Amino acid sequence: MSPRISGLLRPAVNTTMALGVAGAVALGGSPTAAGPSVAASGQQVASQITPAASMTTGTRRHHRHKHHGFRGDWRARVLRVARAQTGDQYRYGAAGPNAFDCSGLTSYVYRVATGRRLPHSSSAQQGSTRRISAASARPGDLVFFHDGGHVYHVAIYAGHHTVIHAPYPGQRVKRERIWTSAVTYGRVA
Repeated sequence: MSPRISGLLRPAVNTTMALGVAGAVALGGSPTAAGPSVAASGQQVASQITPAASMTTGTRRHHRHKHHGFRGDWRARVLRVARAQTGDQYRYGAAGPNAFDCSGLTSYVYRVATGRRLPHSSSAQQGSTRRISAASARPGDLVFFHDGGHVYHVAIYAGHHTVIHAPYPGQRVKRERIWTSAVTYGRVA
């Protein structure tokens, strides 16, 4: 069974098991006291479910599910996906899922977390966001680093004057403090 399908079945499996146990307890005080047929069917269901459920209990680093639009808490999803990439290698031109450059990381994170596609260029990403003040910046917004009038780097704002970013060759995706005042902030609208 594919991880995606088993991930979709997980809530149904948990509900089915809980209802079976709850029904058995209601009938006789314990799953086995309800009688052999209920206990056997509960064990049979559990034995069929355990392999599928065990496939879904592992932690997946890369979030492969799709989100459409900015419904719900999109900022939390952006940060969760960005944090999941921590430790991945920097590689120029890479856009995931195992290596990134700075704009490749931000475009990957937004695509996976929100379904929104950003261009693979820090200056183009700045052009596709709404500029906001530093005081208005919230976790999940983008931070653009400038040298003169040129944008040379982009990162995801993680709060408390920190970013999650793919720094440069030889480094890995990490969270660190913003090291310069030559930054602007942008919000993906």
